Amino acid sequence: MRKIFLLLLLVMPSHVFAQYWLTREDTYFFVSSGLDIRNATFGGTVNPAAYDGTWTAGYRNENFSILAYYETFSAIKYESMGVNPGYVFRPGKMLIPVVDLSLSFIRRPFKTYPSLALNSRMEFHFSRFFIYLRGESRWRTDYDFFQVSVYGGISYKFGFPK
Repeated sequence: MRKIFLLLLLVMPSHVFAQYWLTREDTYFFVSSGLDIRNATFGGTVNPAAYDGTWTAGYRNENFSILAYYETFSAIKYESMGVNPGYVFRPGKMLIPVVDLSLSFIRRPFKTYPSLALNSRMEFHFSRFFIYLRGESRWRTDYDFFQVSVYGGISYKFGFPK
């Protein structure tokens, strides 16, 4: 069993970097829905397990990505919205890493705060949709500290050139 695991571990980098092109189309629009995995399963530091969801609309053109998102977490009266310009590594492949910078606002019941986050995302693409796992390091100006979160979700691609 150890030998099989070691063999799979050694072959994984060549599988990731030698993937065939899923499609030559790397310009498209997408809509996404996702959730904070830890808050949905275990809960956070100040709340029991609850829905912390995100809705996203975005555009990709080869290595450039831009998206607008809205996040709602009603258990702690938290909302966030923003724009994320980003860079897409290896566009057109099945496994695509993306990094982006989130310029956003955090809205609490009686006040709005600016916020900044660095996101890294790993996407696995199928023909018309992809699933993703996103790590986020956000500067929370409402509490003045950095918070790390992990989100997962699904996206639908549309608007391919003809």
